[in-house]
Amino acid sequence: MSLSILCGAVDLFGKLKRDAEALDEEVSADRFFNFVVTGYSLIAWVRHDTTLSATAKSEVCTLRKDHWIKVCGDLATAAKHFELTDRKPITESTEMQTGYGSGRYGKGGYGIGEPTINVILKDGTIYDCLELKAGVIASWEQFFQDYHIS
Repeated sequence: MSLSILCGAVDLFGKLKRDAEALDEEVSADRFFNFVVTGYSLIAWVRHDTTLSATAKSEVCTLRKDHWIKVCGDLATAAKHFELTDRKPITESTEMQTGYGSGRYGKGGYGIGEPTINVILKDGTIYDCLELKAGVIASWEQFFQDYHIS
């Protein structure tokens, strides 16, 4: 089965950028979920895209070792399967905070505000979801540039 709207890795990379823009507009659990799932799924899309070079398709698996993509993979896989069984995760948990003092000023609904979503790694490092977003986008942009995918 094929989605006629998203035909290949370039299309899914476009979706990832749109998901990133949506997070920039306003953080929400739904938008964050969409972003991490797309960010990790892009590996499979590159591997199966018949329009890409054999080198790009074989080398995309190296992104499974990229710090930002690993975090995406932990979150996307845990959201799908509820636990990771085939590899050791680097991510401990995510936390969402709402209410006064959360989120960015002027974002979110009036009187509700924007939540803050933090990703906590097993080593104690904490990333705001927007830091994760920036890292994931940078990793994918570098991959697309390195393999001349446009």
